[in-house]
Amino acid sequence: PRHMKVFKGKLYFQADGGDGKGTELWVYSGSGAPYRFADICPDDCSSTPTYLEVFNEKLYFNADGGDGKGSELWVYNGISSILNIADIYPGPNGSCPEHLAVFNNKLYFKANGGDDKGAELWAFDGENDPYRVADIYPGIPNSYPRYLAVFNNKLYFSADSGNGAGRELWAYNGSSDPYLVRDIYPGSPHSNPRYMTVFNDKLYFLSLIHI
Repeated sequence: PRHMKVFKGKLYFQADGGDGKGTELWVYSGSGAPYRFADICPDDCSSTPTYLEVFNEKLYFNADGGDGKGSELWVYNGISSILNIADIYPGPNGSCPEHLAVFNNKLYFKANGGDDKGAELWAFDGENDPYRVADIYPGIPNSYPRYLAVFNNKLYFSADSGNGAGRELWAYNGSSDPYLVRDIYPGSPHSNPRYMTVFNDKLYFLSLIHI
């Protein structure tokens, strides 16, 4: 079981029941046995739901429905339906939305739009189509924003803009362009900040530093 998230008093997670249904979305109520909540990719294929996040009283996650669209953004409304939000990367490749986080009443995540902009920072307001926030690493290469965390009214994440600093700590205030907070490991090596967590009004993370 991986990618666990509490939603409406139950624990949702990715798991394989070993019964030929593949890796799917499971749920545990706190009593009795966990059970498969949905076979999103029917039969023996796996939807492999990942990066579960709650936004506007709905459960969002990355999954592959086996419908030729690849891994895209899905949602469960908490009542009955599980739906694919949008085919962000048209065709079979999938946008692969990852590292979901809620900030300023929007859902942010890393995704690839398939339009030669690479994997960048995207957002979804819950109603309109998801959109790219910025092309942090201009052109085809990926900035690959990951480990998103909200701290002091900003969205922090790890990214590479292609400016020679490598993968460092970035921030986004919700309106201006995302910016490099600090080149923690100057030069060609990068600090590669990961596993960001807020504790006692500070942002903690794993990072390589230059001494």
